[in-house]
Parts: sequence; C-alpha cells; structure tokens
Amino acid sequence: MGVTCVSQMPVAEGKSVQQTVELLTRKLEMLGAEKQGTFCVDCETYHTAASTLGSQGQAGKLMYVMHNSEYPLSCFALFENGPWLIADTNFDVLMVKLKGFFQSAKASKIETRGTRYQYCDFLVKVGTVTMGPSARGISVESQDSLMPLKVPKSGRLGGSVG
Repeated sequence: MGVTCVSQMPVAEGKSVQQTVELLTRKLEMLGAEKQGTFCVDCETYHTAASTLGSQGQAGKLMYVMHNSEYPLSCFALFENGPWLIADTNFDVLMVKLKGFFQSAKASKIETRGTRYQYCDFLVKVGTVTMGPSARGISVESQDSLMPLKVPKSGRLGGSVG
C-alpha cells in the first residue's frame, strides 16, 4: 500500500470531456506510461426513508454504496459523517431488503471508467465521470506502487559488518 491521490481535472478549453481524456492519455503514453487495463468505480446514493425519521423537519442521512473493479468481490458503504463498512457484493441485495429504512436517491448513480497506466513507480488512472448518460468530468488517480521492503532470509537488514 502506498499514497493515493485522486484529483478532478478541468476540461480543456474548447474541448469536450472525451477529447480532454484522450489528450491526457496521449501525454501519458508519450512519457512512456504503459497501459495496464481498465477500471470502473461506481457510487449509488441512498437516503433514510421518511418512515424512519422521528420528528418533522429532521434531515435524513445519506449513505453511499460503492463498487470498485480493483476489488471485484467487495462493496464499500460510507454513512454521511459516520461509520463505513466493507462487505461482499451481496450487500446490494441487502439494500433492496432494507428499502423500508433506506431508499435509493433518484438518478444518483455516478460512475468513473477509464484506463490504468504504469508510469515509473506510479499507477495512474484516467477516467471519465458520468452521471446517467452524460459525462460530468474527469478524474485522475495516482498511486505510488513501490514494492514493500524485502527482508533477507537471515532476518537482518543490511550487510554484515566486520
């Protein structure tokens, strides 16, 4: 594990989202980055059902349920200003059964799809952010991919002195 940074990239002036993504990927390839496949992250927003709110005027809480192609057997959930959890992919089935407590927000699914690149010691992901059928922006994620320190078989670090 290393440090990961996710940034929103501005769309180039006079260009579309897709044209800007193509421009970024061409620049990465010109620098010598190698394609490593594709990725997809999606997020669906749920809100607490009206029946669970005790008093009038009380604001409902939001919960975000995410899937990541890097972790195909897992589902991630984050409560607004609260705890988070990692579950298996059947968590979506559980959310359907909890519709009395949580309801899917209308047209709230957001998705990022793109290409993974390896550049020196970094994994770089450039993706198009979509909400419904329309492109909304560009995300760039960079992660250092330094390998963990290997301990020699002797169990000691460094060479022998003497």
